[in-house]
Amino acid sequence: MDQFTPVSAALGGVLIGAAAVLFMALNGRIAGISGIAAGVLAPAAGDWGWRLAFLAGLVAAPFSVWLVAGDKQPFD
Repeated sequence: MDQFTPVSAALGGVLIGAAAVLFMALNGRIAGISGIAAGVLAPAAGDWGWRLAFLAGLVAAPFSVWLVAGDKQPFD
């Protein structure tokens, strides 16, 4: 039970929810990972860039947190 972090879990959920709402409001699309990844493999005209950026962000975000925080857990 030492790893239970309700504050960081709630903040993470709020960030994910806000990103999904913002993505839908700005693009009119639902942020479904499988659909976005499938669109990178078989892209429509002009649709490839944002999909690749979205997937790159999924990979880069945890790596950048690791670079900043190291082995420490946020809010530890």
